[in-house]
Amino acid sequence: MAKKGTFIVFEGGEGSGKDTLINLLKEKLSGRTDVVYTRAPGGTLLGDHIRKLLLSHESADLHPRTELLLFLATHTELVEKVIAPALQAGKTVISNRFTPSTIAYQTYGREQQEHLMLAREALRLVTRGIVPDICIYLDVPPELGAQRTKKRPESLTRFDEEELAFHERVREGYKKHLGEFARKTVTIDTSGATEDAWKKTEEALQSFI
Repeated sequence: MAKKGTFIVFEGGEGSGKDTLINLLKEKLSGRTDVVYTRAPGGTLLGDHIRKLLLSHESADLHPRTELLLFLATHTELVEKVIAPALQAGKTVISNRFTPSTIAYQTYGREQQEHLMLAREALRLVTRGIVPDICIYLDVPPELGAQRTKKRPESLTRFDEEELAFHERVREGYKKHLGEFARKTVTIDTSGATEDAWKKTEEALQSFI
């Protein structure tokens, strides 16, 4: 599908700093009316309802394929109702996660690699050819990411509380498949100071914003 705007995606495991860097980007771009911020899962009325279900500890017994299909449903709503219209209108869309996280979490994290081809094809159907212009992958060792998330216990999700091996598999999935889901991918080490990660983020996005 033809598009006119710019699509920027931030990806990374738990505690990698996506929210922090996106908030800094919002400050940098404050005053601009042509920028749309969203997130996956979520971003729409139905998507936000499904997000609450997916992140809730009450959903701990979800079958992995059910989880995958629910994420695909939220992607569909987000693309059709937010991302595609904004891009067609020439706006810049900045999303906290998109399709790479589905591969990393729902296939690698959940040890469902036998469904990798199915997930790829389903994501192509859902996105209708929309590919991020750039994906900023924030890389942090899972051990450090876990330490960071535990500092905000009031907002821990069932993904935050997965075993370390789960997050290591997620990281593996990201590194193996990131290049498939964006025109350009930049990996930024966020294990150090926020200022360093932000400087690298600004440099990576210079020609996109």
